[in-house]
Amino acid sequence: MPLISHLRSPHRFRSVTKQFFRKADGVIVMYDITSSSSFSEVRYWLACVKETAADDVAILLLGNKIDNDAQRQVSKLEGERLAQEYNILFYECSACTGHNINTVMVHLANMLKDQEKIQKTMAQIVKRPAKKGKCCT
Repeated sequence: MPLISHLRSPHRFRSVTKQFFRKADGVIVMYDITSSSSFSEVRYWLACVKETAADDVAILLLGNKIDNDAQRQVSKLEGERLAQEYNILFYECSACTGHNINTVMVHLANMLKDQEKIQKTMAQIVKRPAKKGKCCT
């Protein structure tokens, strides 16, 4: 069952984050496009994820509140560049209007499904018994 947690302040949740990310299959890091300080905290969260989560964890970066574009402090290009730097996917969305929310969740679900298929395939490869027989005939 999916667990979605909202961890806002890096200072208040430092000890909790490692436990969450260690067991996470997917992580959405979201910032407020109308707040440059919100965007500044993204690097902290991405570093926590990269440090503690599995190497194959699905990570999405979301710029939220695009319905408030008049108050924008973080450009779309800044979000795209940060996502490229961390080799993760980037979307802009609006939790208020629902813009791009379904797209984001479907994309994350597909990433998790693909990740699960890879893990099952790897588990089957590991469990396969070695072939018995003559080495050279």
